[in-house]
Amino acid sequence: LGNEKYKSKVIWRSLNPRWLEQFDLHLYDDGDQQLEVTVWDKDRSRDDFIGRCVIDLSSLERERTHSFWQELEEGAGSLNLLLTISGTTASETISDLTTHEENPRERAGLLARYAWQRTFHNIKDIGHLTVKVFRATGLAAADIGGKSDPFCVVELGNARLQTQTEYKTLTPSWQKIFTFNIRDINNVLEITVFDEDRDHKVEFLGKVAIPLLRIRTGEKRWYALKDKKLRSRAKGNSPQILLEMNVVWNPIRGVIRTLNPKEVKYMQPEIKFKRQVFVKNVLRLKVIIMHFYEIGKIVQSCFEWESTFQSFIGLLFWLILCYYFQPWMVPAAGLLIFLKQYIVRSLAGPNAVPWDEIADSDLDEDEDDDKDKEEKKSLKERLQAIQEVTQSVQNTIGRLATLGEGVKNTFNFTVPYLSWIAVGLLVGAGLVLYFVPIRYLLMLWGTNKFIRRIFRPHCVPNNEVLDLLSRVPDDEMLLDYRDLKPSINTEPERRRDQRKKQKAS
Repeated sequence: LGNEKYKSKVIWRSLNPRWLEQFDLHLYDDGDQQLEVTVWDKDRSRDDFIGRCVIDLSSLERERTHSFWQELEEGAGSLNLLLTISGTTASETISDLTTHEENPRERAGLLARYAWQRTFHNIKDIGHLTVKVFRATGLAAADIGGKSDPFCVVELGNARLQTQTEYKTLTPSWQKIFTFNIRDINNVLEITVFDEDRDHKVEFLGKVAIPLLRIRTGEKRWYALKDKKLRSRAKGNSPQILLEMNVVWNPIRGVIRTLNPKEVKYMQPEIKFKRQVFVKNVLRLKVIIMHFYEIGKIVQSCFEWESTFQSFIGLLFWLILCYYFQPWMVPAAGLLIFLKQYIVRSLAGPNAVPWDEIADSDLDEDEDDDKDKEEKKSLKERLQAIQEVTQSVQNTIGRLATLGEGVKNTFNFTVPYLSWIAVGLLVGAGLVLYFVPIRYLLMLWGTNKFIRRIFRPHCVPNNEVLDLLSRVPDDEMLLDYRDLKPSINTEPERRRDQRKKQKAS
């Protein structure tokens, strides 16, 4: 683009490469508006040209992430791009908060668009999110002069927008408003603050992750910025960011989307083998296994008649259960667990997730030491096979732990919206199993499996229960989403806002 040029990594021996790389280029109003992308085949002597495409940026809408396939002009194939034009500094842009005025008609139109009466008009349109980014304070100094050049990136799924850069300040005032179409109400809004450098590299200053289901519409508040691990505070003088968010969505469309496969986020960091992650995943899985182990010990003690009364009650319960058992009792038992956890949660309040800011903040240093030691090893090729095995074991254990913790957090009403969906599914399953004989259900299930490809040849096979569990945050995600207490006193600011509203009225 203009004089700026970037080169991706090489994907070896592939006709369907996945680069998953991000490049930030500067676009000027009086500069070149044509983005040129060329594809080459890497050779030892001379690279072979494969194809090119040119994208007219002046025709694309600003402050919106465009996802599209672009055919190569001079060769076979096409490129899948995510392209966003954002971070504009002009005051007359639609994202500028100082000139923005609330339109009651637009608000009424949004409410009507996502009203339950219009649920089936556009099922894929789940909702609408508005994010107001006001300012930040207490940022770390990234430049030699004791200042930073901060800008803020706002991401929701694969959509990515950003503010302009405020130069030479630790208290930037961006005053921007961004809008997103919500494709999954279970997504997480990620807001990251970076420092801009002259060589186009960026330095991390802080981040906050906010699940959409936790957003309180219309609440203007400070959020403490965290480090990259989202466990402790970011560097600086208690850095924080002032935000206001508004969410309008259709719950029925949200339920339908929740029971379908989760959208894949393209720009994900590659998960490599790390000793701390491996040990942590093993400990997470151990906690889940211990629950089943304790249940097994209780059952075994009943078989061994260690307690006569307990064994007698167990035997009586088993005989009655076998005599009166009906399939509908399985989901009914799940409903009883939900009822118990709901009563406990209502009486005791939400459980605090165990969290140690100091202990977790030391992980970065340990991981950096391990990385330095790993780079010094000379037998990389021999160790590569071992590393792949350990990496797969680590990730498998992590997935199992995530699944187990997802089941636990579903029953614990950690995300009430998802738990109530599970309650509704269990009620429906119980009614179906009560009124419909199991043999008919098995016939319908088998028939659906056999003829699904005939009527829907391009359908993606999925399991609704696993799709639901994939939306439930595990204990690691709950730590990521945990709010840190802002240090600034917002009471005077709240009073000023109230006085302004009174004057305006």
